[in-house]
Amino acid sequence: MSLVRWGIVGCGDVAEKKGGPALYQAEGSELIAVMRRDLTKAEDFARRHGAKRAYNTTEALLADPEIDAVYIATPPHLHCQQTLQAAAAGKHVLVEKPMALSVAEGEQIMALSVAEGEQMIAACKAHSVSLHVAYYRRYWPKFQAIKAALEAGELGTVLGARLQLCTLAPASGWRVDPAISGGGHVVDVGSHRLDMLCFLLGDITEVHGFAANRLAHHSAENDTVFSLRFASGVLASACFHFHTRPSRDILEIFGSDGTLTCDPFDGAAFTINGEERRFETPTPTHLPFVQALVRGEPGHVTGEEGLKVTRLLEAVMRNKI
Repeated sequence: MSLVRWGIVGCGDVAEKKGGPALYQAEGSELIAVMRRDLTKAEDFARRHGAKRAYNTTEALLADPEIDAVYIATPPHLHCQQTLQAAAAGKHVLVEKPMALSVAEGEQIMALSVAEGEQMIAACKAHSVSLHVAYYRRYWPKFQAIKAALEAGELGTVLGARLQLCTLAPASGWRVDPAISGGGHVVDVGSHRLDMLCFLLGDITEVHGFAANRLAHHSAENDTVFSLRFASGVLASACFHFHTRPSRDILEIFGSDGTLTCDPFDGAAFTINGEERRFETPTPTHLPFVQALVRGEPGHVTGEEGLKVTRLLEAVMRNKI
């Protein structure tokens, strides 16, 4: 396995706690340089995480000849342009989710959002670099075990699934500014859960739903529901409500021979037909994902795979009321 040498664009909380440490803890992976507009903060991040250099512009980092790949950990409204820049510089790209703006006000912006993802994919292909999207939970041991259980037929024929995320989320900040995030908290945390349905149950052929913000605490949607039909025939529902108590975060999968439950979704265990199975949650969270990427394992989360969730979100946001 050859060494992959990384640069980070954007040194906020996600890079600090999740994605950044994985880049130098994974075998065959090294963190070379980081970029943040505030050079003092970039230098502090570099010192604490063992990077050789710090920059305060994307262009300067991409000009570093020692870097093979970049991890883009900025807010979604910057993902497309920074991916295009990285591809043109000949750098492989790992971009945080969602890969591009999911939706904003107005039909014209909605149409442009999926186009952003398609533009990112095309640019990386044109410059012969890879593009991956950080839906890292796919590589957690728990979810790998769930997929294996489904493929082994432990639930019999899978018939349906249900996602529920109800919590009291912050009503301010960039995550609820559609111009920056592409939507509300469903874009930020709900996207991971929708991606997990795709990972576990396969391609989705039909989606319907609604999005609303009945309490109008901010300009993004706060309440979103999805109805999903999979190519396999599985029917699923997903609901996300971000101004409610108490918190519930559940995934259930129903089969002809039993039920599988993750309660909570991010917990260390799941139950299948009443039997609990426990797995250690990776620390940092991105480590198994980055390790699989560096090793070149097949079936990784490509740009095409990451765009599937953007399409789902966009289809439902069209019915925002």
